[in-house]
Amino acid sequence: MDRWASGIDTAWLQLERETNRMVVHGLLFCDGPVDLAALRERVAQRWVAVYPGLRQRPTWPAGPAGPARWVDAPPDLTQHVTTMALPEPGDDAALADRIGALMSRSLPTDRPWWRMELVTGYERGTAVHVAIHHGLADGVALNHLFHALADPVSDPRTPAAYADPPRHPARVHDLRLLHREIRDRASSLWETAKRVGTPDGASELAATGRAVRSSAALLARPPREVPSALQGRPGVAKAARWTSAVALDDVRAAGKAAGGSVNDVVCAAIAGALRTYLGDGAPRLRAVMPSNLRPLDRPISDELGNEFGLVLPPLPTDEPDPARRVERMHRAMATIKRTDQALATFAGIAGAGLASASFTQGLVRRYARAASLIISNVPGPLEELTLGDTRVRDVMFWVPCSGDLGLGVSVLSYAGRIRLGVDADLGLLGGESGVDRFVAALEAEIGGLRPCEH
Repeated sequence: MDRWASGIDTAWLQLERETNRMVVHGLLFCDGPVDLAALRERVAQRWVAVYPGLRQRPTWPAGPAGPARWVDAPPDLTQHVTTMALPEPGDDAALADRIGALMSRSLPTDRPWWRMELVTGYERGTAVHVAIHHGLADGVALNHLFHALADPVSDPRTPAAYADPPRHPARVHDLRLLHREIRDRASSLWETAKRVGTPDGASELAATGRAVRSSAALLARPPREVPSALQGRPGVAKAARWTSAVALDDVRAAGKAAGGSVNDVVCAAIAGALRTYLGDGAPRLRAVMPSNLRPLDRPISDELGNEFGLVLPPLPTDEPDPARRVERMHRAMATIKRTDQALATFAGIAGAGLASASFTQGLVRRYARAASLIISNVPGPLEELTLGDTRVRDVMFWVPCSGDLGLGVSVLSYAGRIRLGVDADLGLLGGESGVDRFVAALEAEIGGLRPCEH
């Protein structure tokens, strides 16, 4: 049945550009063979039959403004789920080259905006590549789809948003989220205000007020990012990379030692890699960071869609000491958590989605020009997934860049491990060698989180 797109989903559809495709790419690394016919049957039963967006395509309003409309376009799975052969030697480098090439391509507009390829000729088993437009799903929704495609999980800690069957929403997507978030945040603020007579309550309320004022000024007039080698206009050619894995417990231990969270440690490591890449004189840079607004303890909507805002944390790229980088990252994120920065950007982008595409692109470009890269951190499956008798040994995804950003770093946990994916513009990062140099610096930072062996 045809349906109107939400404002936020329309906005991500409008942000599609030749130089930055708004497509989320994911990979399932499988230890054994995956039968193409069986995969198509899983997709038909567990994806297409359940989620309306996977059997619809967007159409645009006749006038200059208004939301997109999803219209029925039943997919032909012989076109949507295909094979992709890697050239010899079929190693990780060949797979990365192929994913990088796919990042430059648009999805066909005359059919639903997603596709899947069964990668053959891969020396380390089989890989399943998924490409889905950001207007259809965000990172949490993509993880839900990974769970839906795989066999049921047994870990009771798995979030309902991933493991439970989807629900049918009762009201318009954007309004539903705003109503929920404003209600919850007002309740939290009221609880803080009631403690204003105590020293802790007064201190918390004052800190929240300062953070809100600072955040409001940042969003009202985003500052232009300081010049660096990462600045410029992106081109069409992209590169995909990923790091080796590190145990989640090791990252937690590093965070505990420095008083930070897993996200603080990973972002500090990215800052350290940028410092190495840019040189010791690197200025303090800023990142665009998606912030999830979707409750993970509740089933996801069958509309999938986007439920996140953007925050703009400063990165300690000017800090030479790794431990202090974690501390500074922790303070920056703690300040942001006191504000409604993510909700404000969600509301702004969702509202822009009801206007023209040029207006939406201009608004997001204002946020993007205040930063040098995008960092997306999504909690992934808690246990290893399986496709029938085949073990999925690892999962990866790559966040698309928006505006004129040329570097994206995706963080995904999987079965007690963390791996980082890099989506880089070849022109801005200095070609393949420049991308490799940044990834090597990132590997060094991530490797430093592993305990020393004696």
